[in-house]
Amino acid sequence: MLNEEEKIRYSRQINISKIGESGQEKLKNASVLVIGAGGLGSPILMYLVSAGIGRVGIADNDTVSLSNLSRQVLYDTSDIGRKKATVAKEKLEKMNPNAKIIAYSERIESESAERLFPQFNCIVDATDNFETRYLINEKAVKFNKPLFIGAVGKFTGQVMNVMPHKTACYNCVFPKKSKAELKEMSARIPANGVFTPLVGIIGTLVASEVVKYFLGIGSSLFGKLLIYDALHNDFSIISVQKDPRCKVCGSA
Repeated sequence: MLNEEEKIRYSRQINISKIGESGQEKLKNASVLVIGAGGLGSPILMYLVSAGIGRVGIADNDTVSLSNLSRQVLYDTSDIGRKKATVAKEKLEKMNPNAKIIAYSERIESESAERLFPQFNCIVDATDNFETRYLINEKAVKFNKPLFIGAVGKFTGQVMNVMPHKTACYNCVFPKKSKAELKEMSARIPANGVFTPLVGIIGTLVASEVVKYFLGIGSSLFGKLLIYDALHNDFSIISVQKDPRCKVCGSA
């Protein structure tokens, strides 16, 4: 049940007929693990917590640096050198004291994924490391956790949702490459750069998909890939199909 403070806090959202108090209670009872508290993770976390998601985990082992501040809007200059997960937890708790925020200042690897994924209703991939992205996808499929993915580079962003065993997984659409190729791809990310407002746009779209999922409203990006070109203001959505030969979710 919502308390009186929550009814006032979320009143603009509760006033929407498709949501109401019953929908807001669904959000209060929901739990999400967000992996990556950087450019994408910042708006995702801020909107999930502001919207009323009751329990949010933050997994990130990085520290705040000066080069983060232009796009990672959870942080400011005084946070430089501190653990992102810790800082994010402090700021999100001030933003919404009703939310339970759990900080995991650790890298998501096989062991940590096996330990953390079962504790949450769904997983959000807001990382910028390809090896980690494939691991997250594999573990989400293994534990049957809905997965929401955001990705950005230069002026282009992508959003994709995965319902394990029902829709295409990340590996179906982007088959995993060799470890050497993945490391090389990840190493190029900082040099390639990213348009600052793009991370906010894509992060907000991911948060919207998560909130709609728990509310059970609207259309979703399960089985679809949204591509946004910020340079030309162009959105496109394409259908993606499960690969029966996929090494992660296929039957072969």
